[in-house]
Amino acid sequence: MLNGFLSAIPKGVAMDEQASVDVNMTVPFATKGWLKDAHRVIFTMWETDELPDKFARWVGQYDQVLVPCQHNVELFAPYHKSVTYVPLGVDTGFWYPQDVPRQDKFIFTCGGSLWMRKGLDLVVEAFGRLNLPDAELWIKAAPHANDVPKNLNPANVRWFREWMSLDEERQFYASGDCFVAPARGEGFGLIPLQNIALGVPTLITAGSGQEQFAHLASATVEWTLKPTTVGRWHEASIEDLMGKMRHQYEDRDIQRRLAYARAAHVVKEFSWAMAAEKLAAAVPVGKRLVSRETVEPAVTYPVRVTQDTTVEINSRRWVLRRGEDYEVPEGVHEVLSGAKVLERMPR
Repeated sequence: MLNGFLSAIPKGVAMDEQASVDVNMTVPFATKGWLKDAHRVIFTMWETDELPDKFARWVGQYDQVLVPCQHNVELFAPYHKSVTYVPLGVDTGFWYPQDVPRQDKFIFTCGGSLWMRKGLDLVVEAFGRLNLPDAELWIKAAPHANDVPKNLNPANVRWFREWMSLDEERQFYASGDCFVAPARGEGFGLIPLQNIALGVPTLITAGSGQEQFAHLASATVEWTLKPTTVGRWHEASIEDLMGKMRHQYEDRDIQRRLAYARAAHVVKEFSWAMAAEKLAAAVPVGKRLVSRETVEPAVTYPVRVTQDTTVEINSRRWVLRRGEDYEVPEGVHEVLSGAKVLERMPR
């Protein structure tokens, strides 16, 4: 994400370590501090319909929140008065339709390092149940992905676990006849959008971040909201997914021509140049700060303990009595949480 924006910095915008506008592209709680007089911006995202407590506590440390989809605007808005949509982008000078030899078989592709969130289990199940003749499923998963099933080796499923160069990754996706992305949750969904830019027929779950570009997909898969660890995410209908995959298989040539036509719309709507322009327009005009004085985050949590407890961190001591209300720093909250002595408190 960061490299995409850096590759398309608009004219008139300068990068400076002492800039008065400080844009952090990460989870809110990863930032260690800011220049004292800086306008603090967090560019972040989340995948379900409920924000984790740590996100909710931390976003207030910033003056402005940027998010890459309308789903996230609605998600973060209850916790911050300034939430702005700024899309991510695609390098349309690299991700564009490729002239690659077609395979004798119909090739479905999918990929990602978070097996369940990406819905890759659904792709494997749908593909297996379809049992299509002359079809293969190619799965791209990074070598470090430790949530990938270890005993999944049907004859018509091929694994790609090695690191790929950017050129090899583009060749991999461009060689497919249909990219399948029934993600349960996405902050945006860059890989499906890159496949659309390649002119590859693409199926997506049009929920969370992927809804932002659902109008460019070859088809969207029906979904229902299903509880997960934090909030709910979008569970694709396996029957609808099978039907959409079968349609791509039976209508290969026409679907490819339609996908090629849609690729042009990515240039108009989701280039990095356009995304960078929107980012620059969303934040205040900056200047170079003279002072290098910094400030650290000051996140606190309301707590109530179930038993009398003492916490010591770096020579500081907090004595907490059972049933009384306190406001404590995050480090103390983490110790109390680990000790399992916290009462459940509202946000």
